[in-house]
Amino acid sequence: MFILKSEIEFDSAHFLSGYEGKCANIHGHRYRLIVKIKGDKLKTSGNDRAMVEDFSFIKSTLKEIHDLFDHKIIIEDDEIGKDLINKLKTVPQEFKYELVQYRPTVEEMSRNIFFIIKGKGINIYEVELFETPTNSCIYREDD
Repeated sequence: MFILKSEIEFDSAHFLSGYEGKCANIHGHRYRLIVKIKGDKLKTSGNDRAMVEDFSFIKSTLKEIHDLFDHKIIIEDDEIGKDLINKLKTVPQEFKYELVQYRPTVEEMSRNIFFIIKGKGINIYEVELFETPTNSCIYREDD
């Protein structure tokens, strides 16, 4: 089996709604995302001949993920999140945010990113998302 690996970094802020502790406050991370793409065979024709996947396609997909989250506040689509968005709209500065359907933990984010990549038709094997240099979550589907 072939495994391709590519990575990006992005900066985002988030908070954990309903959490009791420091992570209840808005705070930021320098996320590091490592993705692995698998393939048992190489493509046999066309521009991608002798490749599992073209790295330029992988990188363009990772750029979309970067642009989705970079320098934004990741906000859960719940009552507290909607209230925060309404308050952000009242200040003169425009704050960029990404409203998500999950609590923005590293676990949920890694799973979400996995399915974004899978939805592009890429044979994604594994997503590892680092929240800090020493703490990460790996998400993959059962083998």
